[in-house]
Amino acid sequence: MKKNLGLASVVSLVVVVVLYFYFSKKSTPSIEESIPMNEVAEISEPLYKFGIPLDEYQMLEGKIKRNQTIADILLPFNISNQDIFSIDRLSKDVFSVRNFVPNRDYTLFYTEDSIKRAAYFVYEPSPLEYVVYQLKDSISIYKEEREVETIEKTMSGRITVSLDHSIREKGGSAALVSAVADVFGWQIDMRSLQVGDWFKVIYEERQVNGEPIGIGKVLGAEFNHIRNNYMAYAYDQGDGFDYYDDLGESLQRAFLRYPVEFSRISSRYNKNRLHPVLNTRRAHLGTDFAAAKGTPIKAAADGVIIARGYTGGNGNYVKIRHNGTYTTGYLHMSKFGSYKNGQKVKKGDIIGYVGSTGLATGNHLCFRFWKRGEQVDFLREDLPAEKPLSAEHIIKFEAMKELMDKKLNDIPMDWVEDVITASNR
Repeated sequence: MKKNLGLASVVSLVVVVVLYFYFSKKSTPSIEESIPMNEVAEISEPLYKFGIPLDEYQMLEGKIKRNQTIADILLPFNISNQDIFSIDRLSKDVFSVRNFVPNRDYTLFYTEDSIKRAAYFVYEPSPLEYVVYQLKDSISIYKEEREVETIEKTMSGRITVSLDHSIREKGGSAALVSAVADVFGWQIDMRSLQVGDWFKVIYEERQVNGEPIGIGKVLGAEFNHIRNNYMAYAYDQGDGFDYYDDLGESLQRAFLRYPVEFSRISSRYNKNRLHPVLNTRRAHLGTDFAAAKGTPIKAAADGVIIARGYTGGNGNYVKIRHNGTYTTGYLHMSKFGSYKNGQKVKKGDIIGYVGSTGLATGNHLCFRFWKRGEQVDFLREDLPAEKPLSAEHIIKFEAMKELMDKKLNDIPMDWVEDVITASNR
């Protein structure tokens, strides 16, 4: 009897121990159960703007107000007048704080320890570039450019009012209007376009962070004017892009067709014009291009500036000698570009801006053209063409043209269902 009781006690003890370990294992998770092996703790990367870590500073964004100065912005953030003077002095070599333009974006980075104090000020003069004024420790100033992506874009349109209206209606820019007008400037008079004319264009759009900031080259285009097709292809023979037609003939002349962004001609060369200010008959030996004040004026061709100044009649003017035969003049500017007297300019360089200085009733460019020292009618001149396509480039040009024709043919023309174009004949 005693032996049986002892055995029962041992069995009971074993059962208790087994049950204890069983329930302990159920209630206490193992390391593997409590921390799954496939879960890894995430380490967040610090965020940056303009290369400045956002987790270290408070940030204030704004736009420059009219007559606002750098002192107006920085003094409330405990930057001293002495430091502001230093910023003004040092900035002249990079981007002067005196050149801030209203409505341009700026960003201020500051700390909030015991007092608010600015650490960085960033000004954006354009969508492409920004200027960083470092205010912490020692003052330093530097300019950076954002990365630009070039995207190939296409457009087609039908003329209902003007080229400008048709391109703007499709979401294009004034720069694209001017580029297309320049490409076909010597083949088509853009002032004589007809309702029903149409165009296709392949061009480059320059983007920063997915937002357009301008255009690059027109790569290829087709323009149907009064049922005649005109083709244009950009091709580089090794010294820069020029434009050629479907036969490989140059479309460009040594001179731009329009020295301002595509605009209307308000007055032509006339040796017996009634002067709008003096109200007397006198020769008008130039071509007037009406345009808004501030419209850029381009050098019509490569050359050297031989005069830059002001007279009572001409207002602000620039004169460029291109070679021993041709000279051009640009009158009534609101202000000059950055090129000085004696400097070389390239075709298309901005030498000034449209205005109404001197004897002028409204904003326009009076464009003068001299041939062998005599002022002549620019629009009637048979000007020299750019260099032709050389023999060694013909095969490459033909291959490029075939590819471009396919791309042009693929551009939809949503105003017609069936149109035969030069590119799909």
